[in-house]
Amino acid sequence: MRRVYDSEALRRDDEDPFSPVENDEGASRNHVNWTNVSHALVPQFLRSRAIAVDVQTSKDRYDPGEEIHFGVTFYNRFPLPVTIVTETPKPWRWAIDGNAEGSELSPNHPDERSLFRFGRSERKRFRRSWSGRVRIDQREWREAERGEHTLTVGIDAVHGAENLRAETTFHIE
Repeated sequence: MRRVYDSEALRRDDEDPFSPVENDEGASRNHVNWTNVSHALVPQFLRSRAIAVDVQTSKDRYDPGEEIHFGVTFYNRFPLPVTIVTETPKPWRWAIDGNAEGSELSPNHPDERSLFRFGRSERKRFRRSWSGRVRIDQREWREAERGEHTLTVGIDAVHGAENLRAETTFHIE
């Protein structure tokens, strides 16, 4: 009986594509970078439709001054990786009644783009909380008014941002 080593079953050369590589150094010759492939083949407007956005608060009603806890989920519905090009270095933002992170001050973001990457069918979950107070000046905060408030979450993408938003409402009694 011949040994495997004597039969040269582990030998591979470029002329025979069905034999293994001798000095592979851990890299596969058939490795495909699916992130680059999806970025090259899937247009930005389709990539933005691939991502589902969901936001949920821990309760529907809160007392004045109570901290509001919420969860955000981003889900890639495509069976291949998707990369979203964003307008700011922060991949996603949240706002209360249109005020970014509960602040009436405009955020000063640099004019840089970044990438928000999702693997195949990947689900990204984040937990945040809001103090129930609105920042109206550099040093001044006030409690949010009683009534219904809207929490909006979204990815600020260069194209197709309207698909990358979700919102929920809650009530402060």
